[in-house]
Amino acid sequence: MIAIFLAPVYILLNVYLARWVLRWTGACHHLCGTKAFRAVFIVLYALVASAPLTGFLVQSPYPLRQFLRQVGNYWFGWMLYLVLAVLAVELALFVIRRVRGKDFEQMQQVRRVQGGIALVLVCMVSFYGMAHAKRLYVTDYDVMLQGAGEDMTVALLADLHLGYSTDPAYIERAVEKINDMQPDLVVIAGDIFDNEYEAVPEPERIAAALASLDSTYGTYACWGNHDLSEPILAGFTWDTADENKNDPRMTEFLKKGNVTLLEDRAVTLPNGVQLVGRCDPARSKKLAAERLSPAELIDPLDPTRPIFVIDHQPKELEALAQAGADLDLSGHTHDGQLFPGNLFMRLLWGNACGQEQVGEMASIVTSGLGVWGPDMRVGTRSEVVCISVHFSE
Repeated sequence: MIAIFLAPVYILLNVYLARWVLRWTGACHHLCGTKAFRAVFIVLYALVASAPLTGFLVQSPYPLRQFLRQVGNYWFGWMLYLVLAVLAVELALFVIRRVRGKDFEQMQQVRRVQGGIALVLVCMVSFYGMAHAKRLYVTDYDVMLQGAGEDMTVALLADLHLGYSTDPAYIERAVEKINDMQPDLVVIAGDIFDNEYEAVPEPERIAAALASLDSTYGTYACWGNHDLSEPILAGFTWDTADENKNDPRMTEFLKKGNVTLLEDRAVTLPNGVQLVGRCDPARSKKLAAERLSPAELIDPLDPTRPIFVIDHQPKELEALAQAGADLDLSGHTHDGQLFPGNLFMRLLWGNACGQEQVGEMASIVTSGLGVWGPDMRVGTRSEVVCISVHFSE
């Protein structure tokens, strides 16, 4: 219903953007004001702007669907910066009119210059974001926990979003970086998939890459809100009664990757660390499944031994700390992924990204390995996390 209500807004916004670009190009050169140019531009713009819908409707052939999905995803990122640029230009023009008067003779020249600068910046930022999304960083954290325990290295990754924007070689590079850490434990904090198993390119190759992760105690994961099968349009999922949302192929994929899935259960590692994996609240709701509270999960555990929690969404940090967790490992936020989204994330989450202390519990949230929606990152980065855990009695 939200997608339906937002559809008119999306259409009107694109009509305004297309009209604005045509006005700017028409002010730049008389040929851009011809009917032929306008017709070609409108057709091309309409095809790109409608790609999110056509990619959703087209089921086959697969290469066409993949192309439309990728075009639609990229368009959302480009449109974001086009909107910001247009707003900046119109605000500047409004100020000039107020200062110089409505009959300012050089208004068309000002529009040409400002519009040109704006479009160049949109292209630069967008192309940068597309390239930057494929650059992989390693982020290091040092965590000091109270109590007895053996120092260890934990590798954290989340939000792979395996799907249309996935490059298997990129996943293999991430695995190499993690193995270079020589971790004792590897943790995958949810959103392994992107709502559609069929969209995963070369799943056998990616599963083999995950199986090659080399650690002392193995690889463990929890599910995220996108780890189920649902039709998705412009970020909104469509609920269908006859669909098997809990796709067994996703679970089988993890088995092939030697990844142990923890769904509201705990395991004790050979070094005494108690590792708890939580069910995701959004996924549990869609599957009509029960989700245990932090207290229900942690109360049965030994409080004298370290307790690590894998929880896709960093939502219940206070409750986890009060229940006795020592370390919470999460993802989900992508740190906003695209500026200025990273600024708003700080308002929505207690720990939007990075390391925070919540009572006696350390919370670490990664910005994620992959992307959701636009295959772009601006103001944030794709990462794997290396956590050096130390204990002090």
